[in-house]
Amino acid sequence: MKILLAEDDPNIATIARMSLEHLGGHEVHWASDGEIALSRANTEKFDVILLDEMMPKMNGIRVCEEYQAGQPTAPVIFLSAKATDCDIQRFNELGLGLIPKPFDPTQLCKLIDDLLAKGTEVA
Repeated sequence: MKILLAEDDPNIATIARMSLEHLGGHEVHWASDGEIALSRANTEKFDVILLDEMMPKMNGIRVCEEYQAGQPTAPVIFLSAKATDCDIQRFNELGLGLIPKPFDPTQLCKLIDDLLAKGTEVA
């Protein structure tokens, strides 16, 4: 899979990228802020977008809303330490759901696969 990882913390981005590339065999493209993430999401084709909620220049909710207002081609999964019921509800409304931080790098690919499978289930 070709994945856009939008994460402003370089340490978290490195861990996630290593997990996704080395354990999952995925192609990962990193965006360090919300504006870069939105620009790349709108100009490149990705299979999934992993979107941090708290980023500089534009937060993840706004990135997701603007991305989906266009012609979205990839599902969005949020990565966030924000995990109140209200936050989780909003992440589920806008995307496929939430992978809470801190996450287990050895489980990241499975968590993504589970959310992608859940998103393709027929109700």
